[in-house]
This record gives sequence, C-alpha cells and structure tokens, in this order.
Amino acid sequence: MTKLASTLISIMLSGLVLAGCGAGPMPSQSFSSSRLPGSNEIDTWVLSGPPRVINNDTALYNEIDGAAPKYIERGWVSSVYATYQQGGSTIQVAVHDMATSDNAQAIFFYDLPVSRVQIDNYSNAVVDVGLATAYQAKAVAGQYYIEVSIDDHSDGALDYVKRFTLAVISR
Repeated sequence: MTKLASTLISIMLSGLVLAGCGAGPMPSQSFSSSRLPGSNEIDTWVLSGPPRVINNDTALYNEIDGAAPKYIERGWVSSVYATYQQGGSTIQVAVHDMATSDNAQAIFFYDLPVSRVQIDNYSNAVVDVGLATAYQAKAVAGQYYIEVSIDDHSDGALDYVKRFTLAVISR
C-alpha cells in the first residue's frame, strides 16, 4: 500500500468517526489511524487492511472477546486496531483511548507482565518476555494505552515489537 493510499484511508476513517458512525462516545480528534505507523514506515511491514476503529462496548467485546471489561472498567473510550504483515509474519497493534492519562496508567499497571524488559528509556513501555512463542509490548503515551504483539519469539521479532511501540508512542 502506498503512502497516499494509507493517508486516504486515514482521512476516510477520520471522516467516518467525525460523522458519528457507531454508537458510544466519540474518540478525540487526535485519536485516529494517524497514531499508527504507515505501510513501509518500519522496514517492509505493510498494513494488511484498513485499521478498525472501535468506539462502543459491543464492538469492543466482539473484537477482543472476554477481555473487554478490564478496559471498560478503567474508562475506555475507543480503540484502533491494525494488522501489519511482512513475509509470513504478522504484527498486531492496538491503541486504546482511555480518556485520561490516569486511566491509561491504571490499565498499564493492571496488565503489567511479571517477566518484562523496559523499552529504551521509557518507564511506561515494556515487552513481556515471559511468553513461550510470542512477544507483547504494553505502553502508555498520555491517555493512550498501546499494545503490540507478534507470534514469534526471535530476536528480530523482539526488535520489531519495540520499534512499532516506539513509533506509536512518538506520535
């Protein structure tokens, strides 16, 4: 997908959100797929489809099955989900608008893995290294709670999870 196509998708999704598609609270204007890395921004990883904006409880339950209450109980407003592919590998990125930085911190500490490594100098960005066949990063940037995961446990996979997380944090 070209950078132009990626930008057009972002504009269209923002337009749908601003037009009031879906029930529930409206995401803040800064919360859109623009928080996500573009295709080919991190090596040759490309979006495998348009990001999915979730802004009501029912849609969140459908997206993440039984895990929705832990977000909703901590002030969840909306989320954007994206899947990136490179060769046979897939990275999942979720950015959750938790309304306030306190709410984002609350879900971060609730989900904080026991076996973790800090990402660079960010105290609120870690990778769960206790998973047998995957890596999952968790981070906070203001009111946003970020999750990045890959079903691979190689050194390269760890590097990509960190890079995707830092890319979202920096936006």
